[in-house]
Amino acid sequence: MTTPHPVILGLDVGGSAVKAGLVAADGEILVPHLRSARRPTTFDELVGIVRELADEMCTQRGAKRPSDLATGVGLGVPGLLDDDHGGVERSPNLPWLDGRPLRAALAEVLGVDPTHVHVENDANSAALGESWLGAGAERDDLFLLTLGTGIGGGVVLGNRLWRGRGMAGEIGHTKIHDTGPVCGCGRVGCLETFASASAAERLALAAGLPSASPGDLELLAERARAASGPERDLLEAIGEDLGRGVGAAINLFDLRTYLFGGGFAAALDVLLPGVRRGIEAASYGGRTAEIELLPAVLGPAAGWIGAARAAMLETP
Repeated sequence: MTTPHPVILGLDVGGSAVKAGLVAADGEILVPHLRSARRPTTFDELVGIVRELADEMCTQRGAKRPSDLATGVGLGVPGLLDDDHGGVERSPNLPWLDGRPLRAALAEVLGVDPTHVHVENDANSAALGESWLGAGAERDDLFLLTLGTGIGGGVVLGNRLWRGRGMAGEIGHTKIHDTGPVCGCGRVGCLETFASASAAERLALAAGLPSASPGDLELLAERARAASGPERDLLEAIGEDLGRGVGAAINLFDLRTYLFGGGFAAALDVLLPGVRRGIEAASYGGRTAEIELLPAVLGPAAGWIGAARAAMLETP
C-alpha cells in the first residue's frame, strides 16, 4: 500500500510503554496506534521495542523492512534534549536515556538516514500533535499543559513548536507559592506540586476525600460533578492554582488557546471554575473571558503524532 505523500513513523516513549503509529504528511493515519506489550527499562530494551513495533507495522502494511515504510522517524521522549547528539541530556523519569545516542541507534535499527530521525521532548510532541490533528487544529497558536505525575507544557506559535533553547514550555516549574512541598527540581512553590495528578492525589488523601476511597481522583471528580461539597471545593482550589500558572503564561505569551491533556485533564470540567479565578488573579488586562480552555482530544496518540509532525518540519 502506498501514499502520494511522505510518510513518517512516530514514536512516543513513556514510563509504562512505547506508543507508535504511521502518518502521512497530509494527516492521513496509516497505522492508527500501537502500544508495546512491555515498558522499556534500559536503552537496549527501548531500541528492541522500537524494532518490534516497526516490524508489526511492516506486517500491517505489507512492507519488507522498516525503511520501506517511512521516509523519516520522529521520537518523543521525556527530558531535556541534547540536540547536537540527537539524544537526551537529562531525563529525571527515565535516567537510562541520559547521554545515549537515540538518533543514531534508531537510524541503525530502522535502516534510515540519521538526518531523517528527529528527537523531540514528549510534551512538545503532544502540543504539536494537538495543533496539527487535534483540539488546536484550527488555531495557529496554543499552549498545551499535560496534567500527569507532573505538569509539562508545549508552545506552538504559527503552527510550529517554540522550543527556545530546548526548555520552553516548562510551566510545571512556574513558581505560584512561596511555600509548599519540595518539587522534583529541588525548589518549592512549583505549579506541579499543587495542580498535577500526583499533587491532587496527595491533597485528596490529606483531606480524606472522597470518603469512600481517599485519593481516588476519578471518584473525586464524579462526586464533585454530582453536588456541591468538599470534593468540588477541593478540585476548584486545585484549579485555582492551575489557573495561576496559566495566568503567568498569558502574561508572557498573550495566547488565547490553552489545551489540557494527561490523565488528570479528565477532571477539567470541575477544575475550570477555579482555573478561571486563578487566571483572573494572576493575569492582567481583562483577558480572562477571551481565553479558550479546552480538553485535548488525541489522548495517548498525541505524542507519536506530534513527534512525526516534528520530524516532517525539522528534518530534510
